[in-house]
Amino acid sequence: MLFELIILIIIVAIILLLFKVMKKIVVLIFNSIIGLLALFGFNSIFSPDITINVWSVLITAIGGAIGFIVLVVLHYFKFLF
Repeated sequence: MLFELIILIIIVAIILLLFKVMKKIVVLIFNSIIGLLALFGFNSIFSPDITINVWSVLITAIGGAIGFIVLVVLHYFKFLF
C-alpha cells in the first residue's frame, strides 16, 4: 500500500512538472509569433531593414514586446544587426 502511494505521488509530481514546462514553452512560442509579426509589420511600414534571424527572434521571444522595442532601439543606434 505504501509503495503504490509513493508511486502515485511521484507520478503526480512528474505531471505537474511537465505542465509547468509546457506552459512556459507555449508562452515562448506565443511571444516569438507576436515578435515575428511585429518585426514583419515594422519592416513593411517603416522599412528600417531589421534583419529577421535567429537572434532577433530569440530576443523578441524571450522579451516579448519589450524585447521588440529593445531590438528596434539597438538597430537605430547601430549596436545590433
